[in-house]
Amino acid sequence: MKPRIAIALLTGAVATLLAGCVTPGGTNKVATAPHGVSKTFTKKPVTLVVWDTENEPGPTAEINALNQQFETEHPNVKIQRVVRDFNDYVTTVKLAASSEHPPDVLQGNEGYSVDAPLVKAGLILPLDKYASLYDWNARFGSPSVLDPLRWGGDGAVWGKGALYGIAQKAEVVGAFYDKKALARLGLSVPHTFVQFEHSLAVAKRAGVPPIEVGNLDKWPMGHVFMVLQSLYTPASQIRDWTYGRSGASFHTPGTAKAATTLQNWARAGYFEQGFNGVGQEDAAGKFAHGQGLYFITGPWENATFAGPMKNNVGFFVVPPPSGGFADTTGALSLPWHISSRSAHPNLDAAYINFITTTSAADTVISHGDLPATPVSSDAPLSAQSSLASITTNWTQRSQSNTLTPYLDWATPTMGDTLFAALQDLTSGHVSVAQFIAKVQQDWQGYYG
Repeated sequence: MKPRIAIALLTGAVATLLAGCVTPGGTNKVATAPHGVSKTFTKKPVTLVVWDTENEPGPTAEINALNQQFETEHPNVKIQRVVRDFNDYVTTVKLAASSEHPPDVLQGNEGYSVDAPLVKAGLILPLDKYASLYDWNARFGSPSVLDPLRWGGDGAVWGKGALYGIAQKAEVVGAFYDKKALARLGLSVPHTFVQFEHSLAVAKRAGVPPIEVGNLDKWPMGHVFMVLQSLYTPASQIRDWTYGRSGASFHTPGTAKAATTLQNWARAGYFEQGFNGVGQEDAAGKFAHGQGLYFITGPWENATFAGPMKNNVGFFVVPPPSGGFADTTGALSLPWHISSRSAHPNLDAAYINFITTTSAADTVISHGDLPATPVSSDAPLSAQSSLASITTNWTQRSQSNTLTPYLDWATPTMGDTLFAALQDLTSGHVSVAQFIAKVQQDWQGYYG
């Protein structure tokens, strides 16, 4: 999986390029659901063109295995897969979708940089009828899980309206921890926020970096801040702000508390030494080889840690200050869409359904990724592994409506604004009030 915060960092120029593309010979017009929605499709030989960004070894093996299984079940279907690096993908996917020969099925990305222009240009189909046909709503847990894939009328309203995509994988942000380091420090997995902050202080006194983070790339501190904001701010407020709903604001007591906590941690030395000058890849490598107690991030780093650390790495969601069940940042991963110009949308829907079944989830988890849908009781998953904990936490929160969206989704430029402001906040260059004002100014400038 790709780190959601990292892939959201598109420049305004790219966003403008995407927004400016339209279907050749037509105008920007939202697509309508196809007639004759059913589970049946042609038995004649057909080539299904699929575009995706799963170019890393584990993910690409998953897709290849599932494609082969689908072709075996449907001998008349040949899948033509086109896979590209994400950075290249996001600059070309809308051009491909609006071309004379578009892909039938394609991955997008939640938010204004990719999915919004695809919807506005009428290049992808609303999938509500297929969701009813295949019971996708029940498959993906609570309603809020699918909200980032919904767009109103003309594609201008996000988080409500028609469903335009379905995802195969998921992300939940929490704390990876070194089990041996925790034991050496005489600590156990914290179950309260007081215990968590106590463990940071103990690690600091022992000369162990409490939280490894490489913020040279700017986005990694976003994980830490979003987790803290989720602990202090109602999930509904975070969703309203991220989706640009009227009356929402970043000026909340919970946001201020989260920003204050983050700045205090930086002043106390709870992060990797010189963290604003350390790359995320370097920081992850250090943690994977025994340096540091915690690493706050998502499942996309699991293979980085579990490879060298094996079952010595664990995972938990940071506990809330008030005790009980913690909200945390998380979402479905990249959504799969059906081209509005595909000649066989029923086949496309059958393919998307196939790669999100329980059987497909077992294939995904066998390669070390987190599937968005439940796995079977026979899934190849060690109970002692970090992936088992990640899976449990995703399942609990996706079904209990306690996930909060990524803040950088809020506007096309929010990634640049938020992450730069967090770097200034943790280095002491701005106050909490200035940090909040700067972020809200970006939001206000976009939504008015």
